[in-house]
Amino acid sequence: MIEVLILLIAAHLIADFPLQTDWMISKKKKPFILCLHVLLVGIVTTVLIGSLPIVLLPILLTTHLIMDAVKVYKMDDKFNAFVLDQAVHFFVIFGLAWHFHSLMPKSVWQNFLSPDEYKWYLQSLVLISVFIAGLPMGGIIIQKATERFDSQIKAERSKRKTLSDDEGLTDGGRFIGYLERALILILVLAGQAGGVGFLIAAKSILRFGEIKDSSQRKMSEYIIIGTFMSFGWALLVGFTGREAVKFLG
Repeated sequence: MIEVLILLIAAHLIADFPLQTDWMISKKKKPFILCLHVLLVGIVTTVLIGSLPIVLLPILLTTHLIMDAVKVYKMDDKFNAFVLDQAVHFFVIFGLAWHFHSLMPKSVWQNFLSPDEYKWYLQSLVLISVFIAGLPMGGIIIQKATERFDSQIKAERSKRKTLSDDEGLTDGGRFIGYLERALILILVLAGQAGGVGFLIAAKSILRFGEIKDSSQRKMSEYIIIGTFMSFGWALLVGFTGREAVKFLG
């Protein structure tokens, strides 16, 4: 079951994040683009599994299409919608991995790779999944979870000064989040989770240096919330990935 689960999760994360571009997301209400995304899910799943699971694949694609259609056409693009969408996808993946693990056709990868090489293949997919879940997926979760606080910050800035006087680099915050979560994942996977404390201290010094007076309490609370969410998500994903690699090892 674990092998099928790893393959399906990796396929889902690759198709739903790196391969689903901002352009596709913006055009997803068009049926052709929605179906194109689901087709990519099917292609990536088939390639990673290395076989054509005739029963599993239609169930996976049909449920993915239905959930994405509900999210796109019936729900706002908010935190709850994103979490529900991903929860349904992962629930289906776990169910399929549990039910079909003994019915999967033999993978072509198992024919071409030695047992040790196939184990490394699965471990590589775990690491890829960890970094996709930790970086782009984590970024979306944090961004959507803090949207209501972000609107309060913008309102506060408009009272104090023009936005142009208080802006940072374009997408700077997003890249900072990617970098900090990537460093945490590397430390955890390398068995050096204690180093995360130094990373927290370094970010606290750098970011809280921006807070000049008590009137910026909203900004300080916003930074704390975003930082804790970012670090917490990276630690959760990192330790889960490390245990999966150990299990395969």
